[in-house]
Amino acid sequence: MASAKINILSFLLLLLCVMVSFSWAQMFHFPDKAQLELSDVLNKECGCTDYSDRDRPPEGRLQESPWLALFYYPDETVHFCHGTLITPAHILTTAVCASNVVVNSTDVILGEYDFSVEQDCEGVKCADPVQKRLAQKILIHEGFDQETFENDIAVVVIREVMISESIKPICLPLIKFEIGSVNQPNVYNTLWTTLPRPQQHWMHYVELNECRQLIGDKINLNDGQICARSFNNRSIELAGGAGSALEVEYHHRMYQVAMLSIGIVDSKPGTPYIYVDIPKYVKWIHDTVKNNLRE
Repeated sequence: MASAKINILSFLLLLLCVMVSFSWAQMFHFPDKAQLELSDVLNKECGCTDYSDRDRPPEGRLQESPWLALFYYPDETVHFCHGTLITPAHILTTAVCASNVVVNSTDVILGEYDFSVEQDCEGVKCADPVQKRLAQKILIHEGFDQETFENDIAVVVIREVMISESIKPICLPLIKFEIGSVNQPNVYNTLWTTLPRPQQHWMHYVELNECRQLIGDKINLNDGQICARSFNNRSIELAGGAGSALEVEYHHRMYQVAMLSIGIVDSKPGTPYIYVDIPKYVKWIHDTVKNNLRE
């Protein structure tokens, strides 16, 4: 009789545990949900394209990176820096780039794909026209150091763009996720060089100690900086490439995990490039955007 009571009690405890576990599962914010809901200004309608393959071709495809932005001096035909759209009215870029932006003068172009044609098309699929905006406000990290490039990050405010398949924000890692050996081959630095279409360079991380050895005394790496180099040890053409995104596919969305800051001039192929470590600046980005919303 006592054994039967124990069995019934055990069953009831097990049932209670299952019910509690189910209840917690309903309440628990899984990482995907948290990435999209932790901020009320970032990661809205972000990071999605029509491309589901994780390995990306060397040359970008139409609407594959619709968050890329380009900065131009007035009347110039060649961009001087890159950026990424993180809200319809905010461009993330480097402090060095933002220092060269002039309010109500510098053009910001979004939705570009192929410089050699008037309208971007692949087969029967065509993109919406590019959208041009003037830089309206420049917000540079208060700790930016021009000598060491520490805190090389900024936000440029523009008049809101119309979101479409050709123009949309990239996601930012509100919760840091590790880019391990499984994801490493899928990390790309996408940017325009002298070619008419954006190039997608397959990259991998370089540990800081190794990076310091490879770059020598040319720059003193600081907290908030990380290193990456071409997976195939190739040199990347960097003219106007600062501010471009290091992108990774994570749960079917594209996230910007770093931003190109510095390339060592006249370096050997395979030398690492210096990037801004985005997860370390997510709070600064969120607060800067939050405090500078357009009315």
